[in-house]
Amino acid sequence: MAGRWSSPRKKALRPTNNDAPGAMPSFIEPQLATLVSRAPTDGEWSYEIKFDGYRMLCRVENGAALLITRNGHDWTDRMPKLRDALANLPVENVWVDGEAVVLDSAGLPDFNALQIAFDRCSTSEIVLFLFDLLFINGNDIRETPLRTRRDRLRALMDDVNTDLLRFSDDFAQDPASLVASARKMKLEGIIGKRADAPYRSGRSTDWIKLKCMLRQEFVIGGISRVKGAKTGIRSLMLGVHERDGSLRFAGSAKPNLRPAQMAVLQQRANALATKTSPFYNSPKPEKDRDFVWLEPQLVAEISFLEWTPAGEVRHPVFHGMRADKPASAITEETAVDVDKPGKSSMRATPAQATKGSGVVAGVKISNADRIIDPSKGLRKADLVRYYDEIAEYALSYLQDRPVSLVRALSGIEGELFSKSMRNGRRFPVSRACPPTYIRIIRHCSSWIRTKHLLG
Repeated sequence: MAGRWSSPRKKALRPTNNDAPGAMPSFIEPQLATLVSRAPTDGEWSYEIKFDGYRMLCRVENGAALLITRNGHDWTDRMPKLRDALANLPVENVWVDGEAVVLDSAGLPDFNALQIAFDRCSTSEIVLFLFDLLFINGNDIRETPLRTRRDRLRALMDDVNTDLLRFSDDFAQDPASLVASARKMKLEGIIGKRADAPYRSGRSTDWIKLKCMLRQEFVIGGISRVKGAKTGIRSLMLGVHERDGSLRFAGSAKPNLRPAQMAVLQQRANALATKTSPFYNSPKPEKDRDFVWLEPQLVAEISFLEWTPAGEVRHPVFHGMRADKPASAITEETAVDVDKPGKSSMRATPAQATKGSGVVAGVKISNADRIIDPSKGLRKADLVRYYDEIAEYALSYLQDRPVSLVRALSGIEGELFSKSMRNGRRFPVSRACPPTYIRIIRHCSSWIRTKHLLG
């Protein structure tokens, strides 16, 4: 939980267009993997262990190293030994991608031990497994294939003489046998990557996750304790965000923490206590316990057997608190079929994803920075990126169906037009139309009603 690091957080780093052409990027947003239901059947794939740790992107320039979390927070001072090891890499400058872990006596990642290391401010045993090379000696190599980047990373690691930095090996076995082996070793799963794909910031199906069992992060929206007790934590009340931003109750899990860690969690919970439930579907009161509602800011990692029809987890197991992921980003992680026709793995590059670029997924967007929803500050480019993200899920529902497009040429506060995709006619949408429909437009979640954004 990193509970003993109490200094204020610095502002998270974000992609920028201020870097000079050809210069070393000041920040690179990580590429993220998509959970899939089965291994792909086509293409050349590389498979690695899914490490149970914290994602770290590392920047080294002129002998100075930075360790940055997946959300752009600078954790360099928390891992001084890794900082020094990275600073001694035999390069002028470099960006590498990896995972920080603590290994147990059998040489396997131990997430609880990693939590304890951060909680005690004793991080000397943390090891960094490097799996991708993005920039080296003045050359941005993100556009080169994965196999080429990893060959160069492997060659770089051959000249490294410290056990703190290690190369993440890939395996030639078929993914089914790798998952079976990972399950026997009690690992989280494996990661698959397209060998011929470039590095693309953001989530896509060029990188995939095959897990041994269901496991993801949950927001803590409350705690339960014995009826009448003033302190203590009996269970954590878990939640995930829906697409409209509301928080859904998703079950409870007992926190298996050491006494010192439990005390830190209790202290943080006390500071976040609130009178109202953050869940839109709060659980019913129970006779033998009290509920204490919390502002939804804490994040826990939970494994579980399955999702119930009611949207809750069955047989949850607590693994630890997460300090590297914001609660606002936690949603239900659903598996997709990577071989499903109509999917798209295109995502915006870092330069394309920034404000004012006017390009998303390789498509130029007119008036990309025009505000279409003043109440949220939502821009036209933001809406297009949302549809790009959900395209692979939505297109199969839209294929061969009559579709209408609601256009808001002056933003959603102006006049709305419904345009038939069959004959091109348009007519005003009544301001007396149901509030739910306006709300659907406002939250950009009406993807079943449209497959076209531009124009």
